[in-house]
Amino acid sequence: MWTDNLIPELRRRLWWLKEARPELERCKFLYKRGRNGRQPGKERPNVIFLSVDSMACQHLGCYGYSPCTSPNIDALSQSGALFENVIAQSNWTKPALASILTSLYPSVHKTDAQGESGDRIDVEVRNRAHVLDSRFRTMAEEFKEGGYATAGISNGGYAHSFFGFGRGFDLYDNSGGGMKSCMYRLLQWVLVRPATPFMAWIHAWDAHFPYMDKPPYNRKFVRRRASIVLDASIRHDINSGMRKVTPEELDFLKGLYDGAINYVDQLIGTFISELKQLKLFDNTIFVITADHGEAFMEHGFIEHTGCLHGEVLRVPLIMCGPGLDKGKRIASQVRSIDIMPTLLELCGITPRKEIHGVSLLPWLKGKASDHLLAASETERGGGQTALSDGRFKLIQKKLGNRFQLYDINADRDEKNDLAGTCPDRVSVMKSKLNLWMQEVNLCADRYWSDTSSGEALEMRPEVMKRLRALGYVE
Repeated sequence: MWTDNLIPELRRRLWWLKEARPELERCKFLYKRGRNGRQPGKERPNVIFLSVDSMACQHLGCYGYSPCTSPNIDALSQSGALFENVIAQSNWTKPALASILTSLYPSVHKTDAQGESGDRIDVEVRNRAHVLDSRFRTMAEEFKEGGYATAGISNGGYAHSFFGFGRGFDLYDNSGGGMKSCMYRLLQWVLVRPATPFMAWIHAWDAHFPYMDKPPYNRKFVRRRASIVLDASIRHDINSGMRKVTPEELDFLKGLYDGAINYVDQLIGTFISELKQLKLFDNTIFVITADHGEAFMEHGFIEHTGCLHGEVLRVPLIMCGPGLDKGKRIASQVRSIDIMPTLLELCGITPRKEIHGVSLLPWLKGKASDHLLAASETERGGGQTALSDGRFKLIQKKLGNRFQLYDINADRDEKNDLAGTCPDRVSVMKSKLNLWMQEVNLCADRYWSDTSSGEALEMRPEVMKRLRALGYVE
């Protein structure tokens, strides 16, 4: 019966009716007074940018995944453009977000460093952490100087303003409390902001390990429960080879992870419905991406900090809004650093400083189809760099100066290492890697002309508390 579909929908929206609606009603007078009768964003589009921590594209239906974890994201992809092959610039949050927000590689903005060395993140963050230096302009600063109101909301962790990500925002809220609360807080701000177009960023950790284990989402994709809890200690033991993961444990972890993505997807569906009711959606560029993906032992690693393989580096990117074609899929390889210049161009803003990314507008308009050279970096695992030209991918592991080579056209899952059988191709990719490193180092020299190596600050207790909750600190 039709009521069978209605009841789950009513339950899904109940949190909004109870929590957000009363507060929004109380804000109406502020909304009217702040706008002076003007309609929002008539001259230029608004921008809402959602980055979901650890949300791997290979676990979304619109990227070919089954079971159905993401019906609302899938539907949104039909309303705009989906990029099929987007490469993140690092395998963990801080440098990956810094690259998204500055359109620069980690070797330049230097947030990959923690002030310590080794593989144990929980040890590294206890003392001093490198933050995004003020010499780098953020996407929010570009939008703010371009005449936009700006807001950023997260539930802390490595997206905390302590790490430099709050610059350029009129409002930056570190206490979002999850995707649901972040969306609620953002709508509160939208209704009382100045009478200008706005750019808003939400970064939420709901899909991050240790994966959400609460009903009904801990049952939807779990066939059989296991006793494993993916905390910092177990993650280290697994990734170092000290502990094995049984097939039952791995299946359980995947089920929890898929349930967490489904939870985020349901919230995105509700959020979009509210934007439509507020008549904001049609004049808003809506973007969904992730800082990085997630590994489930495809190459012997769990979580995301252990490797630079595709399951960790390929991220979703969906854009819809005014001026963007519907139902468009773009197969060309692009990068996370291209998001910022794309949004700026769509809103008529020119970056004020040197960046590495390019606007993807030619790809969105069907005027370009070439692959963009994509590099990713991490200091984890003794230091690693990956370079892909859209056909071949080279991974350099600095410990032992070892290389891996993959034909990612024929071997998307990177199962067959060709480094031992294709020395000529390895040599070609090494040359490309060296040229890329020279270019990035020259850029870094221009930014760091005072020879400093990045600001390292004492960790704040509230930041440590959030990192502990996310499983980074024991």
